[in-house]
Amino acid sequence: MRLLVPCCLLGAVGLAVAFSGCSVPEPSGNPPPRPIHLGIISMAPNLTETVYALGLGERVIAVGDYDDWPPEVNQLPRVGGYLDPDFEKITMLSPGMILLPGKHQQVSEYAALNHLPVLNVDMDSLKSIDEGIATLGEALGAQEAASGLRHKLQEEIAAVREATQGLARPQVLIITSRQSRDLNQLYTTGGDSFVSEYVALAGGDNIYGDSTQRYLEASKETVVVKAPDVILEFHAGAHLSETDRAALVADWDALPSLPAVKEQRIYLLTESHALRPGPRVVEMAWKVARLLHPEADLGT
Repeated sequence: MRLLVPCCLLGAVGLAVAFSGCSVPEPSGNPPPRPIHLGIISMAPNLTETVYALGLGERVIAVGDYDDWPPEVNQLPRVGGYLDPDFEKITMLSPGMILLPGKHQQVSEYAALNHLPVLNVDMDSLKSIDEGIATLGEALGAQEAASGLRHKLQEEIAAVREATQGLARPQVLIITSRQSRDLNQLYTTGGDSFVSEYVALAGGDNIYGDSTQRYLEASKETVVVKAPDVILEFHAGAHLSETDRAALVADWDALPSLPAVKEQRIYLLTESHALRPGPRVVEMAWKVARLLHPEADLGT
């Protein structure tokens, strides 16, 4: 197994990556520091969702290319993605703050040249989601709203945990992405990823939960040995036809010994927020709980 983060998670988890292809525009003159109350540019969908959940959506003036929630963001300018920020657009918008998931050297250099505050917020576990909400609330002057949102999230987490307590816990293979149809490149998560954590809340045990790596590549051979009861395969944000779905599920027939294949317990999750560590994480926990425990009355 080797460490590898799926591309769909890069904006969400805020990894430090080298960005040799980005160029930073030089500022004209020496502009004074901008007050924090001016417009916010959010470069990650989970941070954007959190700002809106804090009731501060009117302060967001632009978002990244992959933001889609709440629907209001579809009316906002786009300023590139975490890997390819559009500094020209950012300069034209003259924001008061940029929100980023983790460190980004080129954005940091740009911000320093332009006296622009950057807030780095790492959310990639249930604990850091809670801490990230608090960080955003403090930085944006919304401490009371942040406290309320954190309390609501903890109540929702407790509700899922209580609902699945005592149920049989299936062994679950989490596939965050795969690059080929022959199952030769399978990307999964270790136990301290927020995805693994919400699967655990839902009453399942990640077969790679004991890995010290947060994201990794798994071999077919290892998967066969671990023999998952359920496969959760994520295609976050994808629009899959029934033909597409059937073909993706059929790929797993190459490993007929897996209990998940024998019992036809292979589930494709396409919600755009399925791999997004933010305020809607418990919504995904409930969905997974119903997939893992069809025998239990967990609502709809």
